[in-house]
Amino acid sequence: MSKRDEQVHRIRALSDAEAVRALAVLVEDRGLLPSAMESAVPDEELRDSLKAAGVEPGGGEGEDDVARAVLEYLALSGDGVVGEAVEYVRSPMERFDPVSVSVGVLAVTLLQTEVVVKRDVRGRWSVTVHKRALKDAALAKVLTALLSHLTDGK
Repeated sequence: MSKRDEQVHRIRALSDAEAVRALAVLVEDRGLLPSAMESAVPDEELRDSLKAAGVEPGGGEGEDDVARAVLEYLALSGDGVVGEAVEYVRSPMERFDPVSVSVGVLAVTLLQTEVVVKRDVRGRWSVTVHKRALKDAALAKVLTALLSHLTDGK
């Protein structure tokens, strides 16, 4: 089994809470938490923007599914810090990792080189997805899980 396959296996084995914490750890590790908090797009507006960008909802994924999809996407992209985040959240030490931003905002913040969320002059949000052939399937999985989470599969 390759190193990336092992990482994906470890990501899928995370508990729901660990998956969300690992996503938050990556956002914080990259120094993006203040940016995520500033640009906290309401889930409803993010949902509408993703639909307008042509992303269709999947089967009612939860926060943990979105977090795992983003973690897998980054692991498959060769991001070595994902493994460290997974190990951190699975370690037995006591910690307090508050997540004060929605998983949707955390996901979009981490994917900002692939997904651009902007507010126009009328205050409406829009989403632009930059696709790269190598990662299209993994990115599509992330966006589908995200929209499904935001719409409860509706």
